[in-house]
Amino acid sequence: MKILSLFGTRPEIIRLSRIFPLLDKNFEHIMVNTNQNYTKELNSVFFEQLKIRKPDYDLKIRTDAYGKEVAEIISKSEDLLKKESPDLVLILGDTNSGLAAIPAAHQNIKIAHLEAGMRSYDPRMPEEKNRVLIDHLSTVLLPYTPYSRENLIRENIHPSKIFVVGNPIIEVIEHYLPQIKKSDILKKLKLKKNDYFLITAHRSENVDDVNSLTTIFLGLEKIYKKFNKKIIYPMHPRTSSKLVKKIKIPNGIEIIAPLGFFEFSNLERNAFCLITDSGTIPEETLYFKKPCVTIRNTTERPETIESGANILTGLDSQNILESVITITSQKPKWQWDDSLGDGQTASKVINILRGKLY
Repeated sequence: MKILSLFGTRPEIIRLSRIFPLLDKNFEHIMVNTNQNYTKELNSVFFEQLKIRKPDYDLKIRTDAYGKEVAEIISKSEDLLKKESPDLVLILGDTNSGLAAIPAAHQNIKIAHLEAGMRSYDPRMPEEKNRVLIDHLSTVLLPYTPYSRENLIRENIHPSKIFVVGNPIIEVIEHYLPQIKKSDILKKLKLKKNDYFLITAHRSENVDDVNSLTTIFLGLEKIYKKFNKKIIYPMHPRTSSKLVKKIKIPNGIEIIAPLGFFEFSNLERNAFCLITDSGTIPEETLYFKKPCVTIRNTTERPETIESGANILTGLDSQNILESVITITSQKPKWQWDDSLGDGQTASKVINILRGKLY
């Protein structure tokens, strides 16, 4: 049986990294990189660190224009699916790379969606539209948590198609924890444990709008004045290209290039607090038991909020500051519940796919 896995962004590559070897072992496995994140720092460095084999195909998506990117992904994946005729397409997440589900469904190819059922219930988010579409085109739905499973059932997806598998980030972190701990990134940046903030902000609604980006930096400036701790910002190329032209960087904020998985994870596990607009970072900080605030009004990962590990701030500089004060001053209580992942996601996925294809 032939499975085609398709991916293109940093979180997808990382979370699939322990699944790829098992796909190679158990199936005829075709790996396809859309290269949606096409800089070395955002793509190939993760193949090198996580020892992922060379993909069979590179779709070479090379545009930040939404319409062109979606059109290229659909068109190029359609041609590839006709050529390879896989029995199943495996997709993780909600990025535009996952829209290969459209030509797959059109060709009556089975689709398995890992990370199914996440809902922010914010229709303005491009990812929300993607994840709903991919879920309703999928044959096999693989949510991380029981909460996501219930979301799918509420949308009239039959329970027989849904299998909770846990979050794959756990086994990735645990497998590579020795290398993460060996990273000398703190020494290179002259940082002390628990004495710096780490921020990631890359969402288009935040970094494509100068006023929004200015608000975020105003919040960071307030945090630095309050805590007197350096703020480390590994900056996405999308952000840096806009920032250099239009915004003055406040004191206390150090802009650095994007990092590899080992370096970034080591910064995460040793930070005083994380500030992000990402959906995946709060999962990682929950595992590392580090406080996190998310610069958004909604999240598709409410489990991170319910655990006490994450606070939503909205796009307001004072709220960002007050949320950081709140989460760093309260007694740590966040716990990684086994329902979020037990380190066995890869083997569960393989067993489910074997059952569906053989």
